[in-house]
Amino acid sequence: MASPISTNVALANLQATALTARCHNAFFRQKQLKTLHDTLRNNSLAIKDAIKQDTRVSDVEATAEVALALSNVKEHYTAIDVKKKLDEEYRITNGKDASDRREPYGVAYIEPQRSHTPFFSVIVALSATLAAGNCVALKLENSLRALPSLLRKLLSEALEADTFAIISSNPSPDSLSSCVSILQETQAERPIYSQLVSPKRRVVAIVDRTADLASAAEQLVAARFAFGGTSPYAPDLVFVNEFIKKDFLEHVLRHSIRYLSGSNDIAANGTPKSPSGSKKTTSNISEVFKSLQDSKHWRLNAITQGDNGAVLELSQLSSLPQKLAQPLFCITSITSLEHAISIIDEDLDSSDTLLAAYQFGTPSTGKYLSQYINADASFTNYIPYRLLLGPTAPAFYPINIDARYTTEHFTRAAPAYISLPASQAGLAAIITSKESRKSAAELLAHASVEIKEQKRAESIAIGYFEQGILLGLGVYGIPLLTCIGTVLYFGVRAGLRRWTFT
Repeated sequence: MASPISTNVALANLQATALTARCHNAFFRQKQLKTLHDTLRNNSLAIKDAIKQDTRVSDVEATAEVALALSNVKEHYTAIDVKKKLDEEYRITNGKDASDRREPYGVAYIEPQRSHTPFFSVIVALSATLAAGNCVALKLENSLRALPSLLRKLLSEALEADTFAIISSNPSPDSLSSCVSILQETQAERPIYSQLVSPKRRVVAIVDRTADLASAAEQLVAARFAFGGTSPYAPDLVFVNEFIKKDFLEHVLRHSIRYLSGSNDIAANGTPKSPSGSKKTTSNISEVFKSLQDSKHWRLNAITQGDNGAVLELSQLSSLPQKLAQPLFCITSITSLEHAISIIDEDLDSSDTLLAAYQFGTPSTGKYLSQYINADASFTNYIPYRLLLGPTAPAFYPINIDARYTTEHFTRAAPAYISLPASQAGLAAIITSKESRKSAAELLAHASVEIKEQKRAESIAIGYFEQGILLGLGVYGIPLLTCIGTVLYFGVRAGLRRWTFT
């Protein structure tokens, strides 16, 4: 294992290369990405086998992980427009402002996650930092795992030594002070501007009685059980309206059979996974199942179980379960949307949020839930499957569904200006003119003009609660008015007849 000194020296060498701005060149960035893509695609079978050996994913899932990682490298390569970059570089020379100009940080330190889609997690961060023009220090542990050893060999061959380094220990805080850090494992409660931290928060789903139950069940089961149930964006708890729980469970059981039975554990050539890996997986599932069973915050009912997971019901729920990294599909029934919202609000701290929320129902239901459930991202009537690969999106940044990282994450704003702004003339008259008092008075008079209030449109906003009121009037009010009208009609008619004949 490399010593802390060698790690810090490696970062110092990368900083020295970054000062030369060698990686800023668009042609150099393209060359790095092209070489990286060629090396990975030529060794795609070996990478896929290493992924399967280290994780419990199926052959199909390992293939998808490799394919999407390669696609990400290709997308970054094609996004570099050399002519456009050259024009942007010389905007000031040509008398144009460069207000959107950005500069690379210089050196990026990547700490990838190890337990879920480890290859994809490394490549999406690495390719984005290279495309942004940074030198890269990648942390890979010294272990018996197959993928880190293979990546050490392949990445060292693909990327130039003075712009890329692989380290095995944590750098010192001083060495990282001038780097942008991608932390997929380490958590930081209050990350600084140069830290891209992947938070470990819970994910919930809410299935309303207005939802398409077959579609909701299919997507939620796939999200929970795909990639061995380790995705951080898999739903940890599914709230289901009590009136449709039975029908929803029927769909869930139908879709979960292939995951629970272990059919995904058969490789393409018909060879099953190693018994030791299967035994370890079953042991981990049993431990989490036992902890759920012993909790005092709910009553657990196992609806169905298999060697590779289970479908569980948590009744009498008083708090949300902890973050799950196992193929356990947990549901709980609710009486209304407000019921689900109150459970979530009571469990979360004022400053805490959910990682994601999936809601299934009408668009108005999705709008209502996304407004009142505090989540980093909300999705109505679908789960983006690409979100299931890779780490969670960096905290305090807009989520990128496909890759999690963009080149903007690894650059900082460095605007350059040459054109005078429109406000320059007015302020120049105050600062440099001899009649500055008069100019300042005119400026104040203009700024002191009363704001003309904009009148609100005379219309009634029909929101979620208003819709409920109107629906109630429609269901109960119209039949009641009809009955009253009918009674009055026949009563008056009978009275007139009686009065006529008397």
